[in-house]
Amino acid sequence: MSSDDALPPGLTANPPFTDESRPGDTEGDDPLSKMERLIAEGDREGAIAHAEATASARREEGWPGGLIASLAHCLIDLGEPARAATMLEEPVQCGEANARMLLVLARALSLAGRHQEALDVLNEASFLDGRSADVLLALGAARFAAEDAARAIADFERVLRVATGDSARETDQRAEAHFRLGEIWTQLDERGRAARHFRTAQTEDPADRRGAALRLAELDAQAAPARASAAYVRALFDGYAPRYDGHMVEALHYRGPELLLAAAEAAEGFSSGGPYDAVDLGCGTGLSGKAFAPHCRSLAGVDLSPRMCAAAEASGFYTRVAAGDLLPFIEAAPQCFGLAIACDTVIYLGDLEPLFGALEAALQPKGWFIFSTEKSDGLSGDAQKHGFEMGPSRRFRHTEAYLASLAGRHGFDIHSIGTEALRMEKRQPVPSLVCVMRKT
Repeated sequence: MSSDDALPPGLTANPPFTDESRPGDTEGDDPLSKMERLIAEGDREGAIAHAEATASARREEGWPGGLIASLAHCLIDLGEPARAATMLEEPVQCGEANARMLLVLARALSLAGRHQEALDVLNEASFLDGRSADVLLALGAARFAAEDAARAIADFERVLRVATGDSARETDQRAEAHFRLGEIWTQLDERGRAARHFRTAQTEDPADRRGAALRLAELDAQAAPARASAAYVRALFDGYAPRYDGHMVEALHYRGPELLLAAAEAAEGFSSGGPYDAVDLGCGTGLSGKAFAPHCRSLAGVDLSPRMCAAAEASGFYTRVAAGDLLPFIEAAPQCFGLAIACDTVIYLGDLEPLFGALEAALQPKGWFIFSTEKSDGLSGDAQKHGFEMGPSRRFRHTEAYLASLAGRHGFDIHSIGTEALRMEKRQPVPSLVCVMRKT
């Protein structure tokens, strides 16, 4: 799974799903549960129509404003901020909106490029609750988007004066404010100030849901981590899941699963050796499952993002899907798999020694490991020292020599390592390595 998007703005508006709160699992008939099921099933138009119909019937059905705000937030996740804004503008104009609805409307307006209108809405929200840290966070984000860095800094600094308690909510609000301040000072080329705020964000949020460790590494303020934090990846892709397929394929010209499949089918013995009991590591919404399904007798998927897992389950290509870290999943299945697929997954891992060790035990004799990663030219100090480095998009890149050394240490024969462009980014192809290895 991959994205050229940064962490979606306004995390405080709707927290990411957790392992305990998994979209698509609920059997409820309420409008939000139905919305999540439609999103998981990939019925984009159905989800949009359902949200708009529910909003239209809100008075007759007595739906609360919080529900309409949540449905609008789902539309934002679907990449439809203008529709979300339209849904919320009517109750706001009628004076029926609470602060939460105003926050979601402001986010929709800002993402639609209507920054001044977003600020007007947030000013109204501040009249309702002028000491709300959530309102101040949203004001700061909107002002930063409108290139008003000075006022954005003042808003985030005020959050730190308001959210002084020990509750989980206030701790998270402070982490968000420090992280945002780090982003602003980075843009203003005040690297020392930026680093101090990113470090404090890390302290307030040890799980590092925002990726402060990656930002510190970018600033050369600390060594790059061995992998992106699980909380960061989960938050990133929970917000990206509803529009993942369309954005990756249409906007970024993503060809990862097809290129991995072509490389696998070109390897002697792959097609004749199946069908396989397979595992898709970082299964995302199921694009790799669709590509490799003809070669699979069974196919398990694992992904950190519960929302991605819901979409993979709905795709129909998987025997089972688990939400969680891939290493414990495969470590619990010794010699269970004849095929492991990892398409654009190891770009969030960096150090691949634990993964190769786990696959050495999880794959059956002569089992296949087919994966991709972004390609490092090996020139940086990190690449020369470790065999991997963090790229400019906060994803890891690996050298071919590093992958070859891992294969040798963990009992894999290399059938092929080819250079391909799996996707475009900023209108440029991203050089990637497509690797086909087989356990001896």
